[in-house]
Amino acid sequence: MSDNTSWYLRFALLFSLLSTSATYLAAAEPTSAQKQIPRSHSEQWQNSKQAERITDLTRCLPADAISDGRHHGKWKVFEYETADFAGKCISVGRESSAPDLTLKLNKQGWHAVYIGLSSITDLVRPAKNNVEVKFTSDPAYTRLSNRLDLGPQRRDVLEEVFLGTADLTDNDLQFSTVYHMPARIHYVKIIPLTDEEVARLNADRTQQKTKTAVATFDGYTWIHPFRPQNRADLAATFSAYRDSDFKTWWFQVGGADLVHHPSQVGNLMGAQLDTFPREVDREYVESVRHLHQQGIDPLKVAVEEAHRQQAEILICLRAAGWKAAPPWEEFFMSEFYEAHPEWRCIDYDGTPTMHLSYAAEEVQDHLIKVYREALQRGADGAGFLFHRGMPMILWEEPFCQRFIKEYGKDPRKLAEDDPHVLKLRATIVTEFMRKIRKLLDEVATQRGTPGRRLKLAVSTFSTPADNRKFGLDVERWIEEKLIDQIGIAWFAYYTSGLKSKSGDTAYYARITKGTNVKIFPFYIGWKMESADSLLKSVTRDYENGADGIAVWDPNQFVTWQKGRSPYWPLVSKLGHRQQIRDGSFIFKPTTIPLTRLGENYYSRWYPNTGF
Repeated sequence: MSDNTSWYLRFALLFSLLSTSATYLAAAEPTSAQKQIPRSHSEQWQNSKQAERITDLTRCLPADAISDGRHHGKWKVFEYETADFAGKCISVGRESSAPDLTLKLNKQGWHAVYIGLSSITDLVRPAKNNVEVKFTSDPAYTRLSNRLDLGPQRRDVLEEVFLGTADLTDNDLQFSTVYHMPARIHYVKIIPLTDEEVARLNADRTQQKTKTAVATFDGYTWIHPFRPQNRADLAATFSAYRDSDFKTWWFQVGGADLVHHPSQVGNLMGAQLDTFPREVDREYVESVRHLHQQGIDPLKVAVEEAHRQQAEILICLRAAGWKAAPPWEEFFMSEFYEAHPEWRCIDYDGTPTMHLSYAAEEVQDHLIKVYREALQRGADGAGFLFHRGMPMILWEEPFCQRFIKEYGKDPRKLAEDDPHVLKLRATIVTEFMRKIRKLLDEVATQRGTPGRRLKLAVSTFSTPADNRKFGLDVERWIEEKLIDQIGIAWFAYYTSGLKSKSGDTAYYARITKGTNVKIFPFYIGWKMESADSLLKSVTRDYENGADGIAVWDPNQFVTWQKGRSPYWPLVSKLGHRQQIRDGSFIFKPTTIPLTRLGENYYSRWYPNTGF
């Protein structure tokens, strides 16, 4: 098969025990085979017992990049042992500048490939082990991580991390370091695939039924941990999404008008600073500066990578991402906010807040300019994230003057929840939504595709009462055909959702019934408690009418959730409703304790107690 085929198949359906026919996509009752959960991820393959483990990583090239000692520009070799096998691993520290390595595989045909990564101790605590790996046929690296805790007596353990499937004919492996992160690679495991398995993978790649999940990107953490220096470094952020069910990306540019792309309207976070609140803030700014100097537009790269994966990408702004309190007062800071104190929100008792009021049309129009500029990169639409955050309108002068004009009363002399106050808020926010819709239609016409609707996504709150409080007239937006996608965000400050930790999926299903508006209950990537509870909750949301699942901050580096399932292989397939129901995506981690690493023979007398 061609390299292009390899591109699409690598992260296709890899986790379920399915029937031999592509008709598995139908919602049938699970078979006994589907209910049987394999002990580990690699045991799902028919030829798992024929797996080959390459344990001598000194085979990597160039040979002069590997050393027996710890050097800045070298990978260090350690002999290691487990109860069942031994080998030679390669390692780098946080400050390494070791070059990329190639491991010749000398294989033919399709295989599943796993990388054996160990935990790493930071004297007495676990440290992350992160490495970038790719097939030579791939355009970008994929970041992998050991996600296990240390074993008893601080014993390091190996995790078998799935890289993907590929045709290994004239196809090898390459390894690269991740900025400021240690790595130790112990082995490569290769399992030959059957024709049946390859056909099944191909069927899953081409079908669209399960490609219903939404991933969010916050515009910040895809840059600062990794210190990207070029386009390929940025692209590595997205490799794991290739054949996942995440086919809609809600991509944030930073804040309200805080952005990371070259802009004449917004401003870069911390761009004017030479001292920073945190090291990660410095890394972010220096990375963005460097990329811009190289002529690289991060937002344009994100759009291109989404389209390369046949995903839709919507440019999202945050409702209140204008200004942060000390010590971030000059890092998260909008120049527009600084220039217009007269448009800042004022609370009921006269207290100023660090928000800009959408009752001032100039504020709305400013964000329309931010959208217009960002959409020049070719995105498929826009999004507005209300849950980040409220308030948008309080009792500042622009709101009060409009209220007096319309109702002849001063709202500051009425109850905070007076129906007329809530009604005018809703009117103002709806006017803003109409402006975004009008802009999207204009952009579609300018692109020469007036018949193609650019989508508008919004995040809203758990209950109608929460929406009403802050002026989100969702039912009206649906009726006026302003919006296309809704993310139900229970994790919004000042709303009831923070107490219930859930949204009313059934309510949103009811108000969108018979329309083209899709609803996506939100899940937080780093708050998922276990695979069992996740699958039960997702199944319930589907039963209540969800069109898909939205994940806030999906992250393939998050640890195993209470030892029940690997985070990424499960979360990346949340559109596979049948397998979500029958639990066939739940696997146990492959945990292999080390018995020796270099001179350290693991025992009850663990080292480093003197430091």
